[in-house]
Amino acid sequence: MKLKLENKLQKWVLLPSLIIFLWAFPAPSLKWSPLISTAHAGFFNNDLETFEEIINLVANKYVYSPDHKKLFSAAIKQMVKTADSPNVTLTNNPSGSTVTSNKKTTRFFLNYDMSHDMDELQKVYYFLHDESKISLSKKDLELAAISGIMGSLDTFSQYLDKSAFENSMRDTEGKYGGLGMVITMKDNRLFVVKTMDDSPAREAGIIGDDSFLKVNGKEIKGMQIQELANLLRGHPETNVTLTMYRASEEKEYTRTLTRRIILINTVEYESLNNYIGYLKINSFSKLTEKQLKKILEQAKEEGIKGFILDLRGNPGGLLRQSVKVASYFLYKGQMIVYTKGRSKADYREYRSLYKKSLYKMPIVVLINQYSASASEIVAGALRDSGNALLVGENSYGKGSVQTIFRISDGSGMKLTTSKYYTPSGADITKNGIAPEIKIINDITDEPTGLTKEKKTMGTSLKLKASSLKVFFEKQGVELNKTRDATVEFARRILKNSNIANKKKSLEKAREIAASINY
Repeated sequence: MKLKLENKLQKWVLLPSLIIFLWAFPAPSLKWSPLISTAHAGFFNNDLETFEEIINLVANKYVYSPDHKKLFSAAIKQMVKTADSPNVTLTNNPSGSTVTSNKKTTRFFLNYDMSHDMDELQKVYYFLHDESKISLSKKDLELAAISGIMGSLDTFSQYLDKSAFENSMRDTEGKYGGLGMVITMKDNRLFVVKTMDDSPAREAGIIGDDSFLKVNGKEIKGMQIQELANLLRGHPETNVTLTMYRASEEKEYTRTLTRRIILINTVEYESLNNYIGYLKINSFSKLTEKQLKKILEQAKEEGIKGFILDLRGNPGGLLRQSVKVASYFLYKGQMIVYTKGRSKADYREYRSLYKKSLYKMPIVVLINQYSASASEIVAGALRDSGNALLVGENSYGKGSVQTIFRISDGSGMKLTTSKYYTPSGADITKNGIAPEIKIINDITDEPTGLTKEKKTMGTSLKLKASSLKVFFEKQGVELNKTRDATVEFARRILKNSNIANKKKSLEKAREIAASINY
């Protein structure tokens, strides 16, 4: 039987952290294209077909040339682990490995040849199933093999079962059913980045930086973001019980929340003093550019002369939406981002789209450690343009692009297919985007003031967040959630500015910093 992969697959380019919807990660731009794959079909008599599609996608589409022996070895190891019996053992030897169950043994040997290794995995697959005496289904083993493959790739590549895949596709619509929180993983810890207004999470008293301990009594230790999302999602009017930990108070607490439909307002706007417009973009969904366009029209009527673009806490979302957003602040044709994959054919440039833009208008961009993916694309493009000034913390550092593929059985796979680079060629995967002005969290003992860091770091000034806050409070400035000390600092940088000029903005920042007592 020859596996047919001729059906058109819908694929989307994604970008990390996660907004808890009825679906998964921020979803990507829509694009229909046929999948061309060199399938090794016909080996399994309708068994392991999903596994076969997955392994071929990885072989042909993964950003790096995969080590086939490593992939199949990981798949077999996970199948053996899934058997979960003291009677089942795996022994690896250079001359050939063995799987033993109830004194019966099957031998296999992997040699980097995909067709051969498929046959060897098949032997282990049927051996484990036959020896399980019905306790282990073929589907259990297949999913285990798929899990093994995905676990051997990067952390952003994931397999999505039918339910997770269907839910993930709804992410781009700009509304969701769930709890109304943004979550992320940092240092192997799953925690809340922020909660949304009028959401079950906000009403339950959950706040940013609270970490997850249990969901419905189930410990989440060792889970990935997608696994946690699957537990948190559900139909509106259903309940979910969360056990959380608040580090600032050193306490554990439990709340039961009722899921509901929440509309995403991805763009927030406020007109500040001195004709400065404050734009807060929370994520990049299908609605973002449409919402931003409407707001910019309003800002024009109000005579706004400069913008603060706040990308703090923005986990990313649609690549094309980030391109459209950046296009409003760059001249037409200016480079925004480019992507590179395994082959030359995977290279693609994304340039500014609009003839009428605000590229001459002064702008300060705010970022922090939770600004990821699409946020970093916008921040990197505006920084490299030479006009925008970046203020805040180093961004998350996710420079990989994921594509979602539909599998023939209705499931899907989110696979890293390329990496993206800022217009200057910077790969931000490890270090993120560095702001020219760094606002230091007071938890650290990092020195402040002018620095002599390497140009590659790009930071020329460091300030303590607490120093900024005290400085403005002494001046009688009313700070709040929207207009915090960093926003006020950015407003003063832009005050009386008429045209985009990073050099002048940085000079003004230095003048303000000189007045602050560290």
